[in-house]
This record gives sequence, structure tokens and C-alpha cells, in this order.
Amino acid sequence: MSAVRRVVMVAVLALAVLPAPAEAGRRPFIWVYDTEIVPKGDVELEQWLWAKSRSPGAPEQRSRYWIWWGPVFGLTQQLELAVPFQVVATRERTQLDSFDADLRLRLNPRGDDGPWQPLVRLAWHQAIHTSQPSRVDANLVQSFQMESGPRLVLDLGVQAGVPAFRGQEGPLQLLGTYAAGASFPLSEEGELRASLEAFGELPLEGLPSAQHHFVGADLAWTFGRSWVTLGVLVGLTPLFPETPRFMPRLIWAVVL
Repeated sequence: MSAVRRVVMVAVLALAVLPAPAEAGRRPFIWVYDTEIVPKGDVELEQWLWAKSRSPGAPEQRSRYWIWWGPVFGLTQQLELAVPFQVVATRERTQLDSFDADLRLRLNPRGDDGPWQPLVRLAWHQAIHTSQPSRVDANLVQSFQMESGPRLVLDLGVQAGVPAFRGQEGPLQLLGTYAAGASFPLSEEGELRASLEAFGELPLEGLPSAQHHFVGADLAWTFGRSWVTLGVLVGLTPLFPETPRFMPRLIWAVVL
């Protein structure tokens, strides 16, 4: 066997045993759900660190801090499942807040590069050490990717809290949510992106009539099998006093 042929065979074998690159389910926003999902067969470890500051219109509410941690499984080229838990802390205590089962169905499979991509999210939120009931969440998400690089996303949702799920009495609690974002590439390959987003909560039934509305900015960086997004939402507190002044969030993830 010639030396050249041996070199070629070694190179082919080396490429065969190297792990194939995997693209994480990137998310350029801290609050808007996007339509990117984890590839089939991959597992992404994801963590959120976030907080809500005090609200002038709700002096009894202290600042609160959360850790959201969990794996995200790529079940198919259209479906991913996240199974996180959350820990919440205040100045007085730290305790387990909830467990979740979060399904995200992308209506077009990964690899479909069409500009319009819809996604449906269904989630079960099991409340633990909180006065809020367990609930079911549903979101409809639509993204639009421009050829020039900017990305637009609209996310409409509803949260249905049912006190009976925890053996409690009380009416059904319905909360409507909206979120919208625009993301812009800062690098040629799009690894670094800056985003603007808005988020709001609208009580529909069984909840106090206070509305919460936020606007904010984010910075996202994707590198290899990992991504990081950092941002802060600023509450429209002068118009809606029950809205917290600030909601910062840091999200990081790595494909295992």
C-alpha cells in the first residue's frame, strides 16, 4: 500500500470517529419562545438565572430570584421535550418552586429552511412551594427569518391555573400572554446577535386585574455546541404600578 493511500485511509477513519457537530436549539431572546429546537437524538442541558424586582404597586411582594434547570431532549426532527425544575429565593428563604414537562412541536421539520416557521408549545407546570395553582400553558409561536439576517418572532400564549389540581378550592385562573422580538446579527455567521423584545401578561379570568408589560434588550452568542443569552426587561411601571421594575435573565445551554 502506498504512503499516499495510507494517509488517505487514516484521514477517512479519523473523520468517521470524530463526533458530528450538533447545533444547539438557539434562543436569541430571554422571554420570547423561538422556533429552533434541539436536533433529534441530542440532549441539551439548559439553565436560566432570573429575577423580578419589587413593584411599587405591590409593596408586599419582595424581590425574587429563580434558577431554572433541566435537560431538553430532541425526540424527533420536529419535537423536543424539556423537563426542568425551578428553585426560588427571597431574602428570607430558598425553596423548590416547581417541576415542568414542556413539549415544543415545530410544525416543519428541522432542515426546512423556509422563512416562516410555526411552533406549538404545551407545558404542565406542577407548583410546589407557592400559593399559585398548578397550571397548563399553551403557546403559538411564529418566526420569520429574513435573508438579510434579521429575525422576527411572535409568541401568543395562555396559562390556565386550576386550584383543583392541588386539591384546593377556587375558580379557574386564566392569564393571557404575549411576546414579540426582533433579532439582528452582529457577525457575518450570526453567532453574535442583538435583540429587542416586548412581553406582557393580561388577566382573563379569576385573577386580579393588574396587567404587566415589559420591553427590553438582549445579547446572544452561539459558539460550537453552546449558546448564551443575556438580557433585561424593563417594566412599564409608571403606567402599570403592579409591574416589577426589572426582570433580568441569563440563559445558557450546551449540547451534551
